[in-house]
Amino acid sequence: MHSENYISFCVVSGFFIGLIYSFLSFDSPEMILFSTLLITSIFYLIAISASSLFFWFLDFQAKCFNKHQMEENLEYYIDQFGKREEELGKLLKYIKKNDSQDQEKEQSYP
Repeated sequence: MHSENYISFCVVSGFFIGLIYSFLSFDSPEMILFSTLLITSIFYLIAISASSLFFWFLDFQAKCFNKHQMEENLEYYIDQFGKREEELGKLLKYIKKNDSQDQEKEQSYP
């Protein structure tokens, strides 16, 4: 989950939790609005701090993408797929040849 999605999820969750808490606790509209905004902002601050701490302690060197190694692997797989495709083509030709010979034998026997 991206950090923006996590923060947005926490803010929306905080808003609805704050709204439910406000309706259950207060009768005046001003207090309902104030407590909803307060609880939403608290959830926002918690999400921001959790997201920033996550990226602060994350080891970016372990997450580096090795493009050269990935390209070598892909080239190897492409070569292997080509070889297998050639083998499959030869097998299909062999099967077609045997099927046509079998059909000729069946037609020659009345």
